[in-house]
Amino acid sequence: MNEQPVVLHQGVYKKIATVPEAIFMITGLTIGAGVLGVPYVVAQVGLFIGILYILFLGLAMLSLNLMIGEIAVRTKEPMQLPGFAGKYLGGWAKKILSITIVFTGIGALLAYIVGEGETLAIVFGGDKIIWSAVFWSIAGFFVWQGLQTAKKAEKIVSFTVIAIICGLSIYLLPKVETVNFFHSNLSKIFLPYGVILFALNATPAVVAAHALLPGSQRHFRKAVIIGTLIPIVVYILFALATVGVNGLETTEVATVGLGKKLGDGVLVIGNIFASLAMFSCFIGMGIALKQTLVWDHKVRSWLAGLFVISAPLFLFLLGIRNFVAILDIVGGLFIGIEAVLMILVCYMARKKSDLDASRYGLNNFWLFAIPVLLIFSFTTVYSIIKLIIK
Repeated sequence: MNEQPVVLHQGVYKKIATVPEAIFMITGLTIGAGVLGVPYVVAQVGLFIGILYILFLGLAMLSLNLMIGEIAVRTKEPMQLPGFAGKYLGGWAKKILSITIVFTGIGALLAYIVGEGETLAIVFGGDKIIWSAVFWSIAGFFVWQGLQTAKKAEKIVSFTVIAIICGLSIYLLPKVETVNFFHSNLSKIFLPYGVILFALNATPAVVAAHALLPGSQRHFRKAVIIGTLIPIVVYILFALATVGVNGLETTEVATVGLGKKLGDGVLVIGNIFASLAMFSCFIGMGIALKQTLVWDHKVRSWLAGLFVISAPLFLFLLGIRNFVAILDIVGGLFIGIEAVLMILVCYMARKKSDLDASRYGLNNFWLFAIPVLLIFSFTTVYSIIKLIIK
């Protein structure tokens, strides 16, 4: 009587998702700790330019997500992104993308360790390095265990985070000072792109959504579009409210500066939201990276878990602790490389795919591909040059 359709996904039978569930899967995995760094880079370059950045890069990420969705629709067997690269481009592409995704994941986990230490120290006092270690030990336990209960809790936390972002932004809007709208600094024109790309990136979520929504290509495309557009709107709202209130006093972890300016209530609520966001993202990213190593590369589960939780801690102990700088490198360099490869994968999938994707309806491929290819190629090259110069 209670039987429901299920699908086998990475060794686990899961219920087939509805369109709203698929939308929330993409939105929930996009909106995370990256949002905390967006207001800072927007404040540095100027609110008007920063919002244009979010819109421009948001549309680029929408195009990329739609292309990844088409790859998933055209491929018969379920795969992660490296699997797609290997199938359509060859082993060399799978190796490059695998390394890129590992670096992206480890960099993200490192950013969460750094940011969590700062927010917990603001709320409870004490040394932020100690709080980072406490956070790592708790979140790392969940990743090590790979608990399905943790994945269920992640959905609740994601919904709470989105609700707090929107509620906090609406609360802040009446307090916005118009003088903060007119600042601009063209010398920092390239500062926002890496952080904003990091905040908008959720390419694995598109593949996961397709795996759990295999029925209708058109419904899946709808989920990809809406699931990608919602974070763009939320980020614009949060940046407008935060920078409108704090201006150039906007801190790297946005909620830290808001709390200092607006009092204990905002400080506690804002940094609880930040802590939840980073906790949720650490668990989600950590388990996803562990599963990629286990399922795509046949690494033993205990070894994959040990690597995933120890690598970011090692980098943290080496002294790499600049929240925005980490987001910038991950977003500008590693996500840029991933995007360029996935565009090439999509091109090849359209030529030699397993399945027809006519109902998915992604026409005018080059209209999507060329602008996105140029954007991500530029960000990758610029990030490499910036790292060499430093």
